[in-house]
Amino acid sequence: MPISGLVVTFGSSTEQHSAAIEKLRDIPEVEIGDSGGSKLAIVVDSKHKRRDQEIWNAIQDLPGVIDLAVAMVAFDEEAHSVNPDPTDVDPESDANTESEGGGVVAGKSP
Repeated sequence: MPISGLVVTFGSSTEQHSAAIEKLRDIPEVEIGDSGGSKLAIVVDSKHKRRDQEIWNAIQDLPGVIDLAVAMVAFDEEAHSVNPDPTDVDPESDANTESEGGGVVAGKSP
């Protein structure tokens, strides 16, 4: 389960991007944090890497978003349990190459 702490940067003050922020609120896996100036802190907590990527892409495509920076990426311990729930498997992920503790990715894509 990837958990990402991200900073969304808008082209102007966050107050001018209320419609985009409302769209973020509509994504169940996104939690809105503090904002200041043109930056908005969010947390994305998704079940699979594929869904995580879909959310990141959707955020980058929001009107006014000029950058999506990574503050932190981690993988929930539950994702690495010895007896994972077979119904909670991402068929497109390669779990054998995923490292414990996650990693940090720079730039606009995970």
